[in-house]
Amino acid sequence: MLRVLLAALIVSSGYALADDGLTPDQKRMRSCNTQATEKQLKAAERRHFMTSCLNGTEVHQLTAHQQMNETCTRQADARKLDGAARRGFMSDCVKPERIKQQTAEHVKLRNCHRRAAERKLDGADKEKFVAGCLDGSSVVGG
Repeated sequence: MLRVLLAALIVSSGYALADDGLTPDQKRMRSCNTQATEKQLKAAERRHFMTSCLNGTEVHQLTAHQQMNETCTRQADARKLDGAARRGFMSDCVKPERIKQQTAEHVKLRNCHRRAAERKLDGADKEKFVAGCLDGSSVVGG
């Protein structure tokens, strides 16, 4: 009986030494870390790779939006923004340039119409005023 127990102990200790005593999750973590190091991944790309690798899902490159979000996050961190200031910065930062330009044009148009209304312009005078206001030429009206 003692010999059987001793043999079982030796066999089980041999298995423990063979796998370094790591759990399957730890082995997967080691494997994913090795792969990430071999690919020379850094920061966000490494985080996304590790998440995908550990979950066993397909590994993919960051999308353009994810890359933009990471860039904006670094900029917000560098400026030490937090709270509402950070949310506002991130909201503006991640918008595509096309949307930023459309928003700026919309604000400019709205301001020109507001100024025309303040001057009580209408009809052709209002159209001339707004056109001049939008292109920055001399403003018509008094």
